[in-house]
Amino acid sequence: MAYQRGDIVLIPFPFSDLSATKTRPAVVVSSQLFQEVRSELLLAYVSSQVSKAHPKIDVVLKEWAAAGLLKPSFVRPKIAAIEPGLIVHHAGRLSAEDMAAVDDVLRLSLNL
Repeated sequence: MAYQRGDIVLIPFPFSDLSATKTRPAVVVSSQLFQEVRSELLLAYVSSQVSKAHPKIDVVLKEWAAAGLLKPSFVRPKIAAIEPGLIVHHAGRLSAEDMAAVDDVLRLSLNL
């Protein structure tokens, strides 16, 4: 299956220290151009622990249920490159409004 920006997928997301992984949702943030050149996808971390979301760098999703998430969730600009074969499940897709908010926080976090 081809994945697109904004798709919500379940993947074994690596811990920051690479000591282990945890299967969790993530959002595809890589562009079509990136995916034409590279085999892996760039994914951003999704968490349901909304109380831990930082208002300056995290995006609390407005339409989390429509995106296929089971609980209110947020996206953090914590990026991993993952081979598509590691995807466990395609849950859904972010709304245009939520994806625009993710793009804004990525630009802010990466100083683009």
